[in-house]
Amino acid sequence: MKIILDAMGGDYAPHEIIEGAKLAKKELNIDITLVGREDEIRKYLTNEDNKLFEIIHAEEIVTMEDKPVMAFRRKKDSSINKGLNLLKDGLGDAFVSAGNTGAILTSSYFILGKIKDYIRPTQSAIIPTLKGFLILVDAGANIEANTINLLHWAQMGKVFSKILTNKEKIKIGLLNIGEEEEKGNDLTKEVYKLFKQHFVDEFAGNMEGKDFLYGDFDLCVTDGFTGNIALKTLEGEASLFLLLIKNIFKKNILTNIAYLLVKNEFKKNFEKFNYEKYGGSPILGVNGTVIVCHGRSKRVAIKNAIKMAKHLVELKLVDSLKSEFD
Repeated sequence: MKIILDAMGGDYAPHEIIEGAKLAKKELNIDITLVGREDEIRKYLTNEDNKLFEIIHAEEIVTMEDKPVMAFRRKKDSSINKGLNLLKDGLGDAFVSAGNTGAILTSSYFILGKIKDYIRPTQSAIIPTLKGFLILVDAGANIEANTINLLHWAQMGKVFSKILTNKEKIKIGLLNIGEEEEKGNDLTKEVYKLFKQHFVDEFAGNMEGKDFLYGDFDLCVTDGFTGNIALKTLEGEASLFLLLIKNIFKKNILTNIAYLLVKNEFKKNFEKFNYEKYGGSPILGVNGTVIVCHGRSKRVAIKNAIKMAKHLVELKLVDSLKSEFD
């Protein structure tokens, strides 16, 4: 198996991306192609490392400020476009990037195409919970959505969730402002009825923002505007909470001693909510395995994103998605 890795994408590229590739190579023993500026990549590779990785030169870099469509059209020799073209041409099994999410989505759409013409691809996100994890669709790819879009995203999210959890049945939630069926706007009311008909044994009703982290749902479905706000809010709350806890333990010598007594249990519990554990999540609906990582991803997250890509290729995620709509 060969994973194509965007070496220039992310806040800590290319150093942390390359270090993540080294970790993945050591742990997973798979082939990895590094795509990006060759001279910059080789700065972080030893003579021994050079034998382990194929390097494909791509001169241009897509920044976080680049507009997605313009990045696709004007930066044909970017690490994103070049990597996705390698995937399209069968020169790799999956593409992984921590770069500009919008650019990855746009280029994936135009270069790889869709699994079905009538499907609008969606960005998934894996949210750690007390009981495991929750899949969120859409996580920001589509600002607006109609009832059929949400149905398709729920179908794809269900396939992805079942592959990861190995569950026969999952609990699907529709993100809304209340649990009652009559709550929400016209769109959510219509989607509620549609989900009741289509996911007879798996639709668990509306879910609210407070339900994300307890693990009572396996899949949350919403439009990309709402989903991205929810995702960023959760990330911000997690960072703030950790900061508050650290400040409490640093307050004086007694709190420092208290920390020494509880730190192992503290770390074990908070590790459940570490996004690096999953590394990244796939774009669902494009004709290839494309994993998008957080822009702040460092080596461990990149290694785990490569691991996720390998896992989804082995489990034939794209074929399973196609079968869902066949």
